[in-house]
Amino acid sequence: MQNNLPTSNIAEHPTLQRRKTKVTQLEASQLLENFRRSPIKPISICVNGETCLPLSQLGSPDTAGHILSKEINLWSEAIGHRSVETLLMCFPFKYMQPYELTEIMHALASHFSLAESNNRCHRVATLIDEIDSDHVALLKGLGFNHYQIVLSQKDLEDLPRLKVATKLIRQYAFSGIGIQIHDADCLDDLRDHVLDVRKQVTPDYIFVGHQPKLLSKELETGGTIIFDGENELEDNCIYVGPEGKAHLQKLVLQNFCNPQRYLSALKAGQLPVNPGPLNL
Repeated sequence: MQNNLPTSNIAEHPTLQRRKTKVTQLEASQLLENFRRSPIKPISICVNGETCLPLSQLGSPDTAGHILSKEINLWSEAIGHRSVETLLMCFPFKYMQPYELTEIMHALASHFSLAESNNRCHRVATLIDEIDSDHVALLKGLGFNHYQIVLSQKDLEDLPRLKVATKLIRQYAFSGIGIQIHDADCLDDLRDHVLDVRKQVTPDYIFVGHQPKLLSKELETGGTIIFDGENELEDNCIYVGPEGKAHLQKLVLQNFCNPQRYLSALKAGQLPVNPGPLNL
């Protein structure tokens, strides 16, 4: 049977089409400088601990935590000393030692202003396996006030274990607790479990998505169910690490995906931004 469907041309690939709006590295620097001089607005920062695995495999004498701290420093130089009202730390114990997490938080506190207002949302997302009194106490001491428990489908079915974890977190007076379901193949199969969690654990929200995201605080109440791509912050946000992306006003910058290129840029004292297509 003949296939009459139109064939795609590689030249029509969206990545290549974006080259029409590419800006040069010099123009990007000028745009960052304009952002630096713009009225001071809070920014949101996400640090993903999963990026530490490829960084730790490069054979660098620097720890992954130290490498990520360098990028944080360079962002401060590029956009100025700004308040961070929304902070997300993902999987800090998966591939990092506690002292590396402490170094990253010290870098954030040194180069940005970690807001102390009641509106701040400094969230940590960890696997339920990583929740114990030592870890929770450390995170609370580092200033985190919201906790997101990341569950697999199997974890979701173990309600007694989830109750123990949330009870421990609440004992440390975290302002909010959310649930993330990260490997749900079919939400219909989880419906009863999700309803049980909403009723018996009473989280502020249930987020269904593969990776933790910077979320808007407005809808994180009353057990709201948030799906991947909904309620995500995309204004004045920086995702730190390889493959990270920054949204600064109308400028979108993509970090190098290759860990070695990412590290080489940092060693040269440059932001690890890919000079390829940069969107406006």
